[in-house]
Amino acid sequence: MFRFFPAWDQQHVGLVALGLALCLLGGMAAAGALRFTYISSGRVRRGWVVAGCVAAVCAVVSALTVALLLALPDEVVVRNIALAIVTLTILGMTVTVAMAVWSGAQGTNNVRSALAERVMVLDAVVREDTLGFCLFSPDGRLESWNEAFLEIYAIPPGQPLAGSRLRELIEILRVSGNHLVDLEQLAEIKAASTSGEPSETIAALRDGRHIKIEFRPLPNGGWIAKHSDVTDYKMAEQRFAYVTLHDLATGLPNRAAFNQRIVQSLAVARERHASFAVIRLGIDRFKEINDVFGQSVGDAVLARMAARLTETCHWGFLARPGGDEFSIVTPPDQAEGAVQEICAQVAELCDIEFEIEGHTIRVGSTAGVSIYPRDGDNADALIAHADVALYRAKTERRGTVCLFEPAMDLQIREKRAVQRELAVALENGEFELHYQPQATTEGEIVGFEALLRWRHPIRGMVSPAVFIPLAEETGLIGAIDEWVLRTACLEAASWPKPLAIAVNLSPLDFRRLDVPALILQVLVETGLDPKRLEVEITEGVLIDDFAGAIAILRRIKNLGVRVAMDDFGAGYSSLSYLQSFSFDKIKIDQVFTRKLEINPDSAAIVEAILDLARRLKLPVIAEGVETESQLAFLAGAGCQEVQGYLIGRPHPIEQYRHVTGVAAPAQPVAQAG
Repeated sequence: MFRFFPAWDQQHVGLVALGLALCLLGGMAAAGALRFTYISSGRVRRGWVVAGCVAAVCAVVSALTVALLLALPDEVVVRNIALAIVTLTILGMTVTVAMAVWSGAQGTNNVRSALAERVMVLDAVVREDTLGFCLFSPDGRLESWNEAFLEIYAIPPGQPLAGSRLRELIEILRVSGNHLVDLEQLAEIKAASTSGEPSETIAALRDGRHIKIEFRPLPNGGWIAKHSDVTDYKMAEQRFAYVTLHDLATGLPNRAAFNQRIVQSLAVARERHASFAVIRLGIDRFKEINDVFGQSVGDAVLARMAARLTETCHWGFLARPGGDEFSIVTPPDQAEGAVQEICAQVAELCDIEFEIEGHTIRVGSTAGVSIYPRDGDNADALIAHADVALYRAKTERRGTVCLFEPAMDLQIREKRAVQRELAVALENGEFELHYQPQATTEGEIVGFEALLRWRHPIRGMVSPAVFIPLAEETGLIGAIDEWVLRTACLEAASWPKPLAIAVNLSPLDFRRLDVPALILQVLVETGLDPKRLEVEITEGVLIDDFAGAIAILRRIKNLGVRVAMDDFGAGYSSLSYLQSFSFDKIKIDQVFTRKLEINPDSAAIVEAILDLARRLKLPVIAEGVETESQLAFLAGAGCQEVQGYLIGRPHPIEQYRHVTGVAAPAQPVAQAG
C-alpha cells in the first residue's frame, strides 16, 4: 500500500484523493456555470446560478475536508466526519450535474425556438419586402428569391428560375422585355457578383426604369443580391443636376455651366493653339421694363431674348448667368479674325422689338467681348475683361458691342482707386456744397438747390457724375446725403431771407435709412422752418417698393416738408406716380429744356407737361435754362419757375450773400500810425 506518512492507511489516502478530486471538479463546475449565466436569461440563467453556487460550496467543503484530513490523520472521528462530508459533496455534485443538464436542455430549447422564430420573421420580411432578394449558391446558381424580385423585372408566374446561372437569368429578363439598355452594364454586374466584396451598381432597363443592385458575399462563396427600383430617385437626381446647371426662366445653362464651358474651351484652345471669344450681353434698362409692364412680362422678355440668341448664336455656347445678362462662348477653334463677324451678328440683337401680352416692347442691349489669349489666359480674366468691356459700353455707348482694350482695365483700376479715396473723403472734409439759384420767370430768386461737390486734394474737383454712382455702389451715399442735408439746412437757417432750400436724396436712402426721422432730427438741430425745405427725389425711389416709398413720402409731407419729383418726363411711369402721390412740385428734365429751340418734339413734351401740371394744380420748375429764348418759351407756356446757367451757376454760398441777405464781412480799416 502506498503511504505518504506512516499513520496513513489506504482509507485515509482514498479520502484525501477523493476530496481533492471533488474540490477540483467543484471549482471547474462553478466556473462553467458562471460562464453560462452570462449567455442565458430567465429561468435558465437562474438554474445556472443555483448549479454554480452548489458547485462552489462543494469545492470549498472538499477543500476543508482535505485540510482536516491532513491536519489530523490519526483521528478516527475525523475520518468519519470526512467520509460524511465527502458523501454529501458527492450528492451536491450530483445535484449540480442535474441542474446543469436541466439548464442546458432548457437553453437549447430556447435557442431553437428563437432561431425558428427568427427564421420565420426573416422569411416573412424577405417575401413581403418591396425590395427584391435573390440568393446564389457558390457555383453561381439561383437558389431562392422573393415575389418582389419577380415583380420588379415583370417575370411571368411559373417561369423556371431555380438553378439558373446569372447569364441565363439575364436572358430570362430579356425575354420578359426588361433587358439592359447598356450591354456594358452586364460586364459590371458579372464583375460585381464574382468580386467577393460588397458592391453595387445601377442598371438601366429598356422601359426607362433604373434598378439598384447590391451584392453581398456569403461565407460559403455564394452571394445575396438585393434589387430596388430607384427610378424616382434617379429622375430627381437628374432633375437636380439639370436645375444645378440651368436657368429655370429661360432653360439656358446657368453661371456654373458657363464657367465649366470656359474651362473646357481653355483646355482645347491651349492644345490646338486656337482662339475663342467670351461675350457678355446685357439688356438695357431691364428694370424699367419690369416696373412698367410687370415681372411676368419681364420674364417673357428674357425668354424671348434667350430664344432669339439661341437662333442667332447657334455657333456658340449660350448661357444666362443671372439678372438681365447673357453670356456666350465661341468655339475654341474660332479664328480671331472672325470675331468681327460675330460681333456684327450680336449687334443685330442690340435693338429689337417683341410683342408680349399686347405690348410692343423695344429691347435694347449692350455687349462686351474679350478674346483668348489676347485678353486673358484664364477663365476669371476673360470673364472680368468681358464685364469691363460691357461696363464701358453701357457707360459710353449703349446699344453697341465693345471689344475689351487694355486701357479699360486701367480705367477699372482707376475706378477702384477713386472708390478707396471716396471712403475717406467725408472724414477728411473734402466735400463742399455749391448752391444754384431757382427763380421765377420774372427773375425773382425764390430759393437754391444744394449741389454736392468733391474737392480732392490731388485730383481737384471730381465730377458728381463720377463719384455719386460710386457712392451708391459702395453704400457710402447714405452718410454723404445725411451730411448734405444737415449742412444745407444749417446754412439756410442762417439766411435773413426765408428762401427755400432744395436737397436731393438718393433712392438708396429710402431703403437703408429712416428718412423722415433723419429730416425731423436735422430740422430740430438746425432750427430751419420745415416749409423752407424741399426734398427732391427721382423715380428710382418709387420703383422697388412703391407702396413703402409712398408711405415714407407721406410721413415727410406730414412734417411740413415739400416733396418734388426731379427729372420729370425722363422715365416710364412719371404720369402714374402723379396720380398716386400729391407732389408739391415737378421739375422738367433739362434734356427737354435744352432742346426747345431745335427739337419740336421736346417743345411739345414740355407744353404737355405744363398743361398737365395746370390741370393738377402742380407748380413746375424747368431745369437747364441757358438762353433767353428758352426762358421766353417757358414763360409763354405758363412755367412758374426756372433754374439754369441763365439764372445763375452753382457757386459757394458766399457768392450769393447779396441774395440771401447775409451782410458781407466788414473789411478791416487801416489806421494811420
